[in-house]
Amino acid sequence: MMLDFERDIEALRRHDDYVNAAELADLEMQLQQARKEAGLGKKRSRLFSYIDRKIAEHRMRPVVKKKYMTLLLSCGWLCGSHRFYSGKRISGMLYLLFFWTGIPFAMCVIDLMQVLPMAADEKGEIML
Repeated sequence: MMLDFERDIEALRRHDDYVNAAELADLEMQLQQARKEAGLGKKRSRLFSYIDRKIAEHRMRPVVKKKYMTLLLSCGWLCGSHRFYSGKRISGMLYLLFFWTGIPFAMCVIDLMQVLPMAADEKGEIML
């Protein structure tokens, strides 16, 4: 049984010349809502439900950029102190768990590349 939304979406996907992204996204949302109402939605495992809940609960937190950078460059690659400072305890624990490998160092380089271009506000804080 193919829903009307599914046919419209397939027609938009097959059209080679132009795809209206807003229209396609709207149809996708309507399709998801229709599947949910019909009870055809996929059941998610407890792990994925937990992850979705944690992502929904995630809040950005202001941190002082100089302090964060100091922790990142001094001992972040070893123990993930900058992650603990910014309130990201789980990733901080992963830094501690893998301190003997090169993974935390590589992640620190990535964190550094993300934080360097961020502009601090008048208090010197950035949102992480």
